[in-house]
Amino acid sequence: MKKIVSFFTSKYFIGFGAGIIASIIGYKAYKSKKVRKCIVNMLAGIMKMRDEAKFTMNKIKEEAEDLCAEAKDQKSAAK
Repeated sequence: MKKIVSFFTSKYFIGFGAGIIASIIGYKAYKSKKVRKCIVNMLAGIMKMRDEAKFTMNKIKEEAEDLCAEAKDQKSAAK
């Protein structure tokens, strides 16, 4: 009897049970229309942020290239 109780109270069994419960809750949440709508909106926001970051990086890159070209022009004009 002591072995059975120690088995059910071991951290491995509790972790396994928690994993099963989390899987069931995740599956139920995945099927929920509200959760699905929330996830879609979240992904849309992330994609918008990614596009804005790409735009900003391209703008910074263009400005850096312009500054580099101006520095080269000034260097060649100084010679």
